[in-house]
Amino acid sequence: MEQILNEYCKQINPGLLLLSRPTGSGKTYTVLNFIYSNYEEFAAQNIKILFITNLKKKLPIDELKERFIADGKEDEFEKYVLFIDSNTDTVLKNLLTIDDEIPDQFKTEIYKKLKSHIEILQNRQLPKEVKDSWETEIRKIIEPKFRREHLSF
Repeated sequence: MEQILNEYCKQINPGLLLLSRPTGSGKTYTVLNFIYSNYEEFAAQNIKILFITNLKKKLPIDELKERFIADGKEDEFEKYVLFIDSNTDTVLKNLLTIDDEIPDQFKTEIYKKLKSHIEILQNRQLPKEVKDSWETEIRKIIEPKFRREHLSF
């Protein structure tokens, strides 16, 4: 798989490479090694490496950061690595912090429901099953409904 990455990704305008291999075959580990071993070369050419996955747990961003730190390159990690959360994760992490800055016109019933769900999730004593259920409701129903409601603003 390393050979595939090296041959394909170092072409001129390589495009999209989909790695479809069985679970446990080392895809993520190999890709992280490739990114770490080649980021300087790509950065020098102003070429981006994008690692896209449908599950955040598939990208061990902390492991990658630790590799940079271990080699004294934490500044380079901050400069060259960008991790983008999903819409829902961004809302979960930031809504309560910026609530005062949100104009009243956006504070509809669905917003209030979203905010109250997030506030309840802050309770560290909530059983995992309850927390997972509330997060699922936010992810699948409440946050998308809030977004759709405000597309016309």
